[in-house]
Amino acid sequence: MGTVELRNKWKEAIGKVDDRFLRMVDALYETYSKDQVDFFEELPKEIQELLIESRESIKNGDFFTHEEVTSEARKKFNISE
Repeated sequence: MGTVELRNKWKEAIGKVDDRFLRMVDALYETYSKDQVDFFEELPKEIQELLIESRESIKNGDFFTHEEVTSEARKKFNISE
């Protein structure tokens, strides 16, 4: 079942469930919403700085593609395809 179908199912079901179930779903949603923390802020500052630096390198085109890394590894370790 896809996301759209699941949302439609719950939109329809919300009018049919009893008060107790509705309160349980509400509590679950509230807990879930509070737990949505931006993991980046939880990382050590050094890691945050490295990630920011990496992102800038990528924006500037300073990176290796998967194919380039794979090709280089195959050459280095004499691995055929």
